[in-house]
Amino acid sequence: MQLTKEQRIFIVVNFLDSNSIQHVQELFQERFPERNSPSKLTIWKNVRKYKTEGTSLNLNKGRSGRKSTERAPENVEIVHQALLANPDISSRKNRLGKSKSTFNRIVKLELKWHPYKMHMRHKLLDTGLPRRLNFAQWFLEKNDQFIEDIVIGDEAAFYLNGKVNSHNVRRFAPKNNPPDFNYDVEISREKVSIWVGLSGTGCLLGPFFTTTI
Repeated sequence: MQLTKEQRIFIVVNFLDSNSIQHVQELFQERFPERNSPSKLTIWKNVRKYKTEGTSLNLNKGRSGRKSTERAPENVEIVHQALLANPDISSRKNRLGKSKSTFNRIVKLELKWHPYKMHMRHKLLDTGLPRRLNFAQWFLEKNDQFIEDIVIGDEAAFYLNGKVNSHNVRRFAPKNNPPDFNYDVEISREKVSIWVGLSGTGCLLGPFFTTTI
């Protein structure tokens, strides 16, 4: 009995993930208990065909012999299964034998998924609630002139403790359906900070450098 499309995809995805034929056989038996596990030769032939032709299916059988493309249905499904298993997968180091450009085309054009950026948030503590409430009430009591005189500033911090750089972290998810992808951080004292401010008159303040250890 020939392997079904689902079974071929299962073999390729799990071999590329584990690089172990024995592990694929064990997983296959658990996933498809109604049939025997494929032989080592069968697994290797499917993986080799996928690596050389971009698909383990015989898509040209009974047709004109036109070569399959990198965005063949089986390849799309393999990428889809990989994203479901690990939405944080790297498009460059995807371990699926796909180039970064091919991987991104399948994700964006075929699956309609989007790489969402991680959002860094200050970790809110229960003890800080009264202070935030007091500040909001104090601010509402100020007049319009006070608001115009506020200095708007921004800072960049360079941490010395290996803190995550959210600019390099993405999580794939269906377009217009962003995941809950946040990283709550506690205040770290080991950092170098750069601050720049802009007053209501257009005057630039800074930059100022501070080091906290």
